[in-house]
Amino acid sequence: MNHNQHSKPWVASDLNAAQSRSTNRLEKQEADENVRGDKWDQIGLDEMKRRNHRDLFDQKSSYQKIQILEANDLRMYLNGQLQFSSLDEKLYHEALVHPAFAASPAHERVLILGGGDGLALREVLKYSGVKHADLVDLDPLVLKAAKEVKSLASLNDYSLRSRRVTVHPMDAQAYLASEPDPYDIIFVDFPDPTGKTISDLYTTEFYSLLKKSLKPHGVFVCQANSPDETPLVFWTIGKTIESAGFAVTSYHTTVPSFGDWGFHLASASRKSLSGKKAQVPAKSLPSNLGDLSKFPTYVTEKKNQGIINTKNKSVLHAIFKKESFYMD
Repeated sequence: MNHNQHSKPWVASDLNAAQSRSTNRLEKQEADENVRGDKWDQIGLDEMKRRNHRDLFDQKSSYQKIQILEANDLRMYLNGQLQFSSLDEKLYHEALVHPAFAASPAHERVLILGGGDGLALREVLKYSGVKHADLVDLDPLVLKAAKEVKSLASLNDYSLRSRRVTVHPMDAQAYLASEPDPYDIIFVDFPDPTGKTISDLYTTEFYSLLKKSLKPHGVFVCQANSPDETPLVFWTIGKTIESAGFAVTSYHTTVPSFGDWGFHLASASRKSLSGKKAQVPAKSLPSNLGDLSKFPTYVTEKKNQGIINTKNKSVLHAIFKKESFYMD
């Protein structure tokens, strides 16, 4: 689920250069930045290492240090930041995936940007009507781990091995710029906007590019941080999506490992979740998905304070740092 470190996807002649620039920027960002969550994640990682556990994977890619450990639960850490715990990852991934399927009139073609652990893909493949799914993640080593580390492959139901899936180890913007055939549903599961590099993946320009790969009736969902702890980040992402010509329905759920977590469901015309239910078994979701769109007043009253984030006026990472520091 990667809540401080997800992966992302871009054209032919420019691809290698784009990936090289992306690598350099991400490495510098990860070396220079200290964001909220690192401290507590590191404490949790250190505590887990002191207990009886198994180190299933511990390697450094061109982008990040990847650790997969198993004790009472299975966890993935990227650069010391917790990506998921098997104890509650379903709460996140069910909320990410199933409302979009409930709101979409079709789902033959699905795209996931980020989500290299294969857990969102697992939920997508529960729908027999999905004929083809593309998974785009920047880090080939994360994809390798998701496919070959037995405990993780079992947790994601061997989703990366499905004949319905094509895996693309590349940058998300490069993939979208390659003009793939349009999709019915797109899931955007990027890292938190800790710096400008990631913040640029939450811009009007990015959502406008994504729009070209979405069918006219299509929907997309973007993970959007915590509406409880970082409400301005949450509403800024929503307002930025709207600035690209989308109608947005916002919702949230509780994931114990991360707290209250928010999402934005976007389409050409507003999709209400009221009265809709998950079309496949999803134990963590309410029978009426509209309940996910209910927010406390202290969250909704900050909605109008959201700012449109563009490449020329990249503000999201600054907002993230300010709110995260305040909450730390």
